[in-house]
Amino acid sequence: MKLKPAAYAVALLFSAMPYAAAETAIPLPTITVTADRNAQKLDQAAPNVAVVPRQTLNQAAATQLDDVFLYEAGVSVPSDHSRRGNAGVNIRGIAGNRILMMVDGVRLPESYAGGGSNGAVSGRDLLETDTLKQADIVKGPYSALYGSDALGGVVNMETYAPRDFVDADKPYHFGLKYGYRSRDRSHGVTATAAARSENAEGLLMLTRRQGHESKNRGNVDTADNRRTRNNPQDNHSHNILAKGNIGNENHRLEAAFEQFYRQNDTNLLNTLGSSSAQRGPMLITTSQTQADAHDSARRQRLSLGYRYTGDGLLKEAEIGAYRQQLKAQDDAVNTESVAANGRVMQSGTRYSDYGFNQTANGLHARAVSEFGSDSLKHTLVTGAEFKQVDTERNRDSTTVNSDGSISKEYAGSLYPNKTFPDSKRRTFSLYAQDSLTFANGIVLTPALRYEYETLKPQIDQAYLNGNPTSLPQNFSDSAVTPSLRLSWPMGEALTGFATYSQGFRTPPFDSATMSFSNSRHGYQIVPNHNLKSERSNSFELGLKYSGERSKAQVTAFYNRYRDFINRQFIGMQNGLQIFQYNNLDTVKSYGIEAAASHRFTDEWRINGSIAWMRGKDGEGKALDTAYPLNGVLGLDYVQEKWGVGGKLRWAAKQKRVSNDSYFKTPGYGVWDAGAWYKPTKNLELGLNLYNIGNKKYWQHADVAGMADSGAMDLYSMSGRNVAATVQLKF
Repeated sequence: MKLKPAAYAVALLFSAMPYAAAETAIPLPTITVTADRNAQKLDQAAPNVAVVPRQTLNQAAATQLDDVFLYEAGVSVPSDHSRRGNAGVNIRGIAGNRILMMVDGVRLPESYAGGGSNGAVSGRDLLETDTLKQADIVKGPYSALYGSDALGGVVNMETYAPRDFVDADKPYHFGLKYGYRSRDRSHGVTATAAARSENAEGLLMLTRRQGHESKNRGNVDTADNRRTRNNPQDNHSHNILAKGNIGNENHRLEAAFEQFYRQNDTNLLNTLGSSSAQRGPMLITTSQTQADAHDSARRQRLSLGYRYTGDGLLKEAEIGAYRQQLKAQDDAVNTESVAANGRVMQSGTRYSDYGFNQTANGLHARAVSEFGSDSLKHTLVTGAEFKQVDTERNRDSTTVNSDGSISKEYAGSLYPNKTFPDSKRRTFSLYAQDSLTFANGIVLTPALRYEYETLKPQIDQAYLNGNPTSLPQNFSDSAVTPSLRLSWPMGEALTGFATYSQGFRTPPFDSATMSFSNSRHGYQIVPNHNLKSERSNSFELGLKYSGERSKAQVTAFYNRYRDFINRQFIGMQNGLQIFQYNNLDTVKSYGIEAAASHRFTDEWRINGSIAWMRGKDGEGKALDTAYPLNGVLGLDYVQEKWGVGGKLRWAAKQKRVSNDSYFKTPGYGVWDAGAWYKPTKNLELGLNLYNIGNKKYWQHADVAGMADSGAMDLYSMSGRNVAATVQLKF
């Protein structure tokens, strides 16, 4: 399906407001966001704030991170289609650890380089979607309130609380949910129990999933690099979410525990076969006959806190502590032989054992105060944060040669080794924001944050085995990051917005200290002791309309990033390609996002969104991670006991790439449809159909900056597939 300009014009008229799911009553419930660290209605939030509510998650039959943002224009989730899955979130062309991702306000572990087609494809999708109440998205830098890792945006995924299921009239709740998705032949079951008394509330959610690789539109089923079908995979996961609180309406003690575990077993068929590369005078040929991966990850979070809620000067206050641990293992078994100029030099089976561990401990305090007069009202948010993050990446390899001997050396490296040293990062910050509301409706919101961060590498023998060219050094930096937002009424239903904000990000745990050599694949990464912190300036103009039956908004943005950190090729040495992380001069991005929705009747609703952007890297070339023109258009019919709806997801062809050899994502239009039925108050049935036309298409984020090859179908999205859910509630 080719989209014509007329289709874009139609899509521009509509906004990605979620259509109602089974639990939605008429009228639609009020959506609350916490992007300003203070709960407020979505209509009152800044124009760069979006919300994915539970209704939309139901519509997407969300089981993975990419499903959460399926219908959010301008937001995507890049993935590794060979092995590891979702890599994180891309907002306005910025991705990876430059996007702050949180669950219940606690930062998710950072992504790490685990191989595959993407540079950082592991560590940020360790969550259970059935536990999510909503996802709040801040599009663009927001360091003033959230710190250095919010350089490109913020995603906070809020899990259910006991009061979402129970209240004074319903002290107990029990629910079961079963879901099936044909895309990956996956099954999932979630059990929910909640209870409350006069002074206490509790919630327990248990989820178990199992499935296989997600099907794409590739049809080459060979065991070599020509393969375009996804590699065979078996996976399973389980999740525990427990929450409880005790107290009264003013004072409450709160606790939460979460554990997510996932295991993937993959047959890496697309890596089998032979490949050759010239290394100086030697032609190195590698032949691989076996490649099996066993990957697992466990994330645990424990949070404790005290919360005060009042009606006086102090509206809200909280203090809390958390501990979060990630333990990930990327293990593989490879049987291969290596020949130099036709002579076999090594043959055997290699057992690799790679780990990534990250532990975060944090303290935080926040207060919200309201004061003033009819002519000027203040809403003051202040807070302080301290966190320590310990990171390590252990790598071990044992090769059992065909003659029975054992070797701890592979590709010119001695094992065990580390590509970067263990590190301790400490961050201390203070922030304040004051929303000044004037009698004429104008709201001026200045914010300021001070942040100080240190990074201390820990040198051991495993790191020295990686053959570093020089030892890493301690790093410290600080910054004061301001923001200023102005909103002014332009009539009863129209409001204008303008925002300026600065961003700040210190070099991550691996960029400055990475040192690694791989003679087998012909490359080496050397450390850079002179890396500077990344900084950004962001400008936005927005306009919102809110009528009785219609809503619309448009936002224009411009972002300028200075000292952007990226890996660069710096030359050849001893037949190896030498890479290093360096600061780019300037990265720029700009664009327009538009949205609208209209309710014809209580039953009929139409909605949609559109996003357009451009970007340039530090060399003035096109920013490959910038997305093409894309949007969503939806129409829904909702009754009290049943409803149906349809969505069109579309994108234009990506014509702008930094290198003519890169794959240019074709344009596409994909239709989805769904229906739900509630025959009784305790039973709900749902059925969703995706990619009805069985369209072959690619998500740009998956192939950004990738050379166009004969195996591009490997990265194609799923064809026609179906999802079904059954929910019982008591």
